[in-house]
Amino acid sequence: MSLTATIDGVPAPVTGSAQILDAGGEIATYVKTVTTVGGVKDDPLAYDDDRRADALYLSGRAAGAQDWEPLNRSQAILSVTWDGRQSAQPNAQMGSPSLLRFADGSLGAVAAQNNATDSVYVWSADAGAAFRGQRTVKVSPDGAIVTDPRVEFDAAAQKYKVFWTDAATGEGRVTLLPDLTGASAPPAATRADRVAPGVAGAGLPAFAAQAQSASFAMSKAEYGTFHAAYVDLQNTGVAPLADVAAAHGQALTLADLPATATMTYNDGSTKNLPVAWDPAQLAAVDTGAAGTYEVSGTVQQTAEEMVNDARADPDLFFNEDDGYWYLTGSHYSIPSNAPSGDLIDKYAYRRIGLKRAKTIAGLKDAPEQIVIDPDAGTLGHQAQYPNTFYGWGGYIWAQEFHKINGRWWIVAGMHQGYAATNGWCTNTVLIPYTGSEESLKAGGLVDPANWGEPTILQGAAFDVSYLERTEDGHVQGFWVMPSGAKLFVGKAVMGDAGTVPLIDGPMSQIYALSQPWEYGKQAPTPSDASEGSDQGIVEAPFMITYGDSIYLTYSGGTVDKYYDLGMLRAPKDADLTSAASWTQVPFPVLDTNDTATGRIGGKAQAGTGHNSFAIDEAGNPVLAYHARPYPEQHTGTAAGGLFDPDRNTWLKAVNVRADGRLDLSLSSAQEVAPENRTVTVRVVVAAAPAGIAATAVTRCVAGKAVLVVTVTNSGTDPVSGTVSTAAGERAFAALAPGRGTSLTFTTRAVSVPAGSATATAEGAVGGVAAPYQAVSCG
Repeated sequence: MSLTATIDGVPAPVTGSAQILDAGGEIATYVKTVTTVGGVKDDPLAYDDDRRADALYLSGRAAGAQDWEPLNRSQAILSVTWDGRQSAQPNAQMGSPSLLRFADGSLGAVAAQNNATDSVYVWSADAGAAFRGQRTVKVSPDGAIVTDPRVEFDAAAQKYKVFWTDAATGEGRVTLLPDLTGASAPPAATRADRVAPGVAGAGLPAFAAQAQSASFAMSKAEYGTFHAAYVDLQNTGVAPLADVAAAHGQALTLADLPATATMTYNDGSTKNLPVAWDPAQLAAVDTGAAGTYEVSGTVQQTAEEMVNDARADPDLFFNEDDGYWYLTGSHYSIPSNAPSGDLIDKYAYRRIGLKRAKTIAGLKDAPEQIVIDPDAGTLGHQAQYPNTFYGWGGYIWAQEFHKINGRWWIVAGMHQGYAATNGWCTNTVLIPYTGSEESLKAGGLVDPANWGEPTILQGAAFDVSYLERTEDGHVQGFWVMPSGAKLFVGKAVMGDAGTVPLIDGPMSQIYALSQPWEYGKQAPTPSDASEGSDQGIVEAPFMITYGDSIYLTYSGGTVDKYYDLGMLRAPKDADLTSAASWTQVPFPVLDTNDTATGRIGGKAQAGTGHNSFAIDEAGNPVLAYHARPYPEQHTGTAAGGLFDPDRNTWLKAVNVRADGRLDLSLSSAQEVAPENRTVTVRVVVAAAPAGIAATAVTRCVAGKAVLVVTVTNSGTDPVSGTVSTAAGERAFAALAPGRGTSLTFTTRAVSVPAGSATATAEGAVGGVAAPYQAVSCG
């Protein structure tokens, strides 16, 4: 629409155009206030006025709703990019964030630099509502401190108006900028009405800093995109199950019932989960009596539980050779609750063990079997290698099992030579399976005699993972490894069975540390007395293909409560060695704030990290990760560190959101609401066929075989129908009760083999078989 304004003192009217958007709702933006009560913070990871707290938090309120709904499980969706230590860059964090609309109608975000400098940060939102492209835009030319910025595009002036408050005077200011790229110097600011921060309405988290909050109106399409992208997933229902049709007298089995039920979620996504049907209710279905029966079943979920004590860095995988699931992890020789005095390195990382079970659920109670024990010497070569495995020993970190080029390999970080302590990983090695195909089928992965001499895989000391996909009709493997807080991907050498899958060509950097949540605190973890000093980590990558994407998870933060999971995503056919193929989820996809309250698994956990994925029996992703109890159960300088054995393996289900992103943060109740855990299917039993009987005989007529089928009405009502034979099909007219008719079929053949004709009453399900003998008329 066109708008015209007549302004006193302005000679000519001002005309402009505007688009009226359908009201979809509002998004509230704010930072977090972290409070401490009795020495305990209400956020395990953030401190007040730090980069984890002063980040972009959102709540949504649909048009017509009264209360706000916290988004992204009440965690930040965006942080200021890391550009140096917190102590050296104290203002590299958000102050008073708000949303904005660019000249082209697209959305973005703006925030002051901790409300402490003359500049602001600006981001652009992509089609999926993720904010990217951070840039710094200077707003105040005279060094005045810019607080509480808001941005509007002035269509008449074709410039952006940045409204802000001067921290020194408390007065409102406005600066006109030609763009928001930061490329041009700002002109002098002018006086303007102060835009007061604050968001009205109930429902915002208690930690929302009202003094640094704002709200922004969106269209239906915009609000729908934001809500679907960040809503905390909840199971909203179960899609109706189709009726099961049963023939009269049919013997029903559990296999006749639907294998899965479809769960629906509040972002528009769905998930198929298996159902365990009640066998007693199925047995009660009387297929001899027509009617409708109901059978109930229980929706099956991957249990949120700890499945391997004192095992970090888990690798969950399925072996098609023997049909078993396996689980391994970095090994502690003492339990997770060992005394604090035992937290020393001689009890850590010196073996490789495997759990083995027919189902994922069975792994929890399966015994662990040790397959590599360097301290015990090399099996069959103890004289040459008395305390190493072919010259390699502890530490052994983050082993994974992969079948490559037709052979199983253990991929592990190991120490070259023997060291009773301080045996830091020097290389990643490939340990080949040397047993026979027959031994594999018999569970040979757990036999120490089946593992041979390691080969060095150059490029990283530990935390190396592997992925395969089909390219141009052949299988191509990819290695992914960390080094120096960066991630690298390269191709593997592929070939005939037994080819050693070394790195084929150069490794390419696809990611480097960039986020505040990829930093932990070197001290005083696990205490919260002070911030300590920063330590940045990007490690433990793992790739999985699911649907149309390849997902790469990695761990950031220190190995204590700050440990978390980040995620990159690429199209499944993209160039995996190109950084441009990968898009980062700009917030942790699983961290202590998801687990410290016991939301996942019912027990407080911390330091969720170093994961693997598997696709379960129903075709859904399952996450294996390690976490430690929260709060930390040990004391002393080693508590919460590498030699603390309370890093335990957990399993949980994974959902796929409507936008294709893997969501690792759902609790069991979010995946399947309690009221939806029992589902019901209707079994519809057909009426019995009409009362007919049939017989068939073969005869010879003029040297040709003839088939005669006699149909008799044995019921109480007239009946019509058809007779089907190998020689054709014919109808029979209404037969009165007790009457019969014979139908002759000429085969025009000298002989016919034995067979069967079928008489079917009109409207009946199934017919009556009438067998006949072979005949030869030659």
